[in-house]
Amino acid sequence: THGQDLYCQSFKLRSISMFKDTILINNLSATAIIGNDAWNQPTPQPIQISVKLNTDFHQASVSDNLKYSLNYAVLSRNVLEYMKDNEYKNFKSLGNIAENVSRILLDPKKGGGHQVEVIVRSSKSEIRADNVEYKLNRTRDGRIDSIFDELNVNGLKLLTIIGVFTFERLQKQYLDIDFSIKIFPESNVSIHKLIEDVSQYVESSSFKTVEALVMKTGQLITQKNNIERVFVKAIKPNAIAFTDGVGVSSDMDKDSFKDMEPITTEHFVVDSTKFNSPTLGEDSAFTRKKNHIAYIAFGSNQGNQIKNINEALYHLEKAKINVVSTSSLYISKPMYHKDQADFFNGVVKVSFKDLSPLDLFKKCKEIEYVYINRVKKFTNGPRLIDLDILLYDDIIYNTNDLIIPHKSMLERSFVLQPLCELLRFDILHPVTAESFHHHLAQLLASKSNETLQESSDLLQIVPVPRLELDHDKNPLKFDQLKYSRPALIMGILNVTPDSFSDAGANYNASAKEIETTALRLLDEGATILDIGGVSTRPGSIAPSEEEELRRVLPVVKIIRESENVRLSTCLISIDTFRAKVAEQCLNLGADIINDNSMGLHDPEIFDIVAKYGCPYVMNHTRGTPDTMSKLNNYEPNTNKDITEYMVDPLNPSFNVKNWDPQVANLINGISRELGLQMLKGFKRGIRKWQVILDPGIGFAKHLPQSLIVIKHASHFKKYSMMVNEHCDDDVEHFYLSFNGLASLLAPSRKNFLGRICDEPVPRDRVMSTGAAIMACVQQNADIVRVHDVKEMKKVVKVIDAIYKYIY
Repeated sequence: THGQDLYCQSFKLRSISMFKDTILINNLSATAIIGNDAWNQPTPQPIQISVKLNTDFHQASVSDNLKYSLNYAVLSRNVLEYMKDNEYKNFKSLGNIAENVSRILLDPKKGGGHQVEVIVRSSKSEIRADNVEYKLNRTRDGRIDSIFDELNVNGLKLLTIIGVFTFERLQKQYLDIDFSIKIFPESNVSIHKLIEDVSQYVESSSFKTVEALVMKTGQLITQKNNIERVFVKAIKPNAIAFTDGVGVSSDMDKDSFKDMEPITTEHFVVDSTKFNSPTLGEDSAFTRKKNHIAYIAFGSNQGNQIKNINEALYHLEKAKINVVSTSSLYISKPMYHKDQADFFNGVVKVSFKDLSPLDLFKKCKEIEYVYINRVKKFTNGPRLIDLDILLYDDIIYNTNDLIIPHKSMLERSFVLQPLCELLRFDILHPVTAESFHHHLAQLLASKSNETLQESSDLLQIVPVPRLELDHDKNPLKFDQLKYSRPALIMGILNVTPDSFSDAGANYNASAKEIETTALRLLDEGATILDIGGVSTRPGSIAPSEEEELRRVLPVVKIIRESENVRLSTCLISIDTFRAKVAEQCLNLGADIINDNSMGLHDPEIFDIVAKYGCPYVMNHTRGTPDTMSKLNNYEPNTNKDITEYMVDPLNPSFNVKNWDPQVANLINGISRELGLQMLKGFKRGIRKWQVILDPGIGFAKHLPQSLIVIKHASHFKKYSMMVNEHCDDDVEHFYLSFNGLASLLAPSRKNFLGRICDEPVPRDRVMSTGAAIMACVQQNADIVRVHDVKEMKKVVKVIDAIYKYIY
């Protein structure tokens, strides 16, 4: 017929672009069983079927006659009748429904077309997603070449840690995730299992960027299901106000992950005993590392607290958990349960092999309850010892028994302050992605929550073994942040014949004269008596060890055995560089070793200080008294294995601007040399909480340098260093911070004052000493070592009143 001829001609003209027209059926509603639902029941679910039939309806449009097109009403009825007839058939998947619907729509006997796209969507079968859908393309003569089926999950609502800001690291937030996978028709991919895997993975993660989360999610999907292509989109709906959400998407294939380590999934299985949140670039298998580093907080408020702490460290080392370094020791008010004694707190850095986080946790509990006999009556109550794992390498770990990083560390100054002494300023919290030092600064700037803790302020304490059972009598307590404590006075009691300051006034003095002099120093305001048997004046020659012992031992004995209680109980310091002298004096009752060589002249002194656990003043020097005046050239650091910092706990952004190179070289040079000796002492068992810092005014320093030391003395407490030590093919990193160290300054009657004031006789330098002492206390010196105690006590009182409001 004429119409048929027209149709044939039109068909030939349009053969190149055949079937570019489309018949649409959107969201045809039906019910079907598509496997078990979210409650694990084979219940009929509402579904929507959408169809795109490719055809050529040119003739229908020209003739305005439906017989030249596909009748969507008939096609819709055919699909609905099929679904009604099979309402209780378990199709087991959306893909099976789509396959059957496509056959109906392509059947020429039922008015079907030549090519069809079918999308079957379910909005109720998956409880956590807005909807899931299956999409396929089919032709009458078979599947279209090079076109995969698609499985889509839309609006998957997940709760996870995501973001770089502190508030994002401390609380979970919702993500909307869509993903689409390309699969072969014969693939047996379970949508439910796919959603379960993605949900568990994302919700146990703590990514900093959405980009990383999207990529790793794509890797997980392709890896677990042998899928060629995947599209993932993640939206943070609440990230920015006045938007519906922000996020990213990525279209990936298997080659996108060819250079990446496979994702291990055992650590985020719900019933697993442990998991390490799968963050990007993280080694989830802790055993892969040769050595592990952990930071353990300790606390004690019962019994002999120092003994408990030292015993805990002993048992750690006995278990081959090496104590690398310790923080200073702090006194804190009890938190959460306020009606109990004050705590001694600190943090220890340890290294070890072959212990998982859970193994380390069990060892800590064994030390607490088996070796030290802790009895836990209630949570946050009194305890002999408490060992809490704060960090383990850089992992995130979460079980019912153990959470790493420790979940409460950021609200506890008694944890964060000592921890930051052991961590570089740029080390980030694994969860919050903010530096620990910034967290500490924020905590210190905030007001204490008095409902939880009377005060969050800490006092640094330098333990005195003789006073371990009565710490109230230990005056060596210092506030290293607010400097709210008065400066202490160390009174000098030299028993040498050649002292530069008193020309041997106490040399060979009688017992009564020693008692009288010592008691006078205490009455005038000294807290510590410093007994010295070796002169350190420039050019002096040290006596023999036997002679030094002959000078100092009787004095220690006289004071400690005095019938005067003030004398017999006062703090005694021994000014010596010799290990044997130190030990014999400690055995007679001395409390403190004031090492005027910082361990250079007799390294065995480190062993004695470690053995007795006594306070240890490290006095910076170079050479000997005979040579030190020529050794005053301080150069900048040229050692590539040493990196230096200035760190202020109250201000993480602190840096020294426009420092004169001469000043920087001197302060850093003194600190560097002290620090290296300190590290040697730590390796031999000295704890940081024993150390008192003395930059050594006048020791290997000329006049301008002594003034610089006083003027910038507060900077010594900000000094930190990273030291790399090479051993075979390995490099060990040691970080040392002077944060938390007490300091002692000793300008009394020294030669540089005489030169400034034209006072050649040391006894005449009282006023000039007073001026120097004022500057020392203003620079946060905790202890000043002086000859003229009566006068300097008045100076200290005034300067404490001016700068600390203590009067």
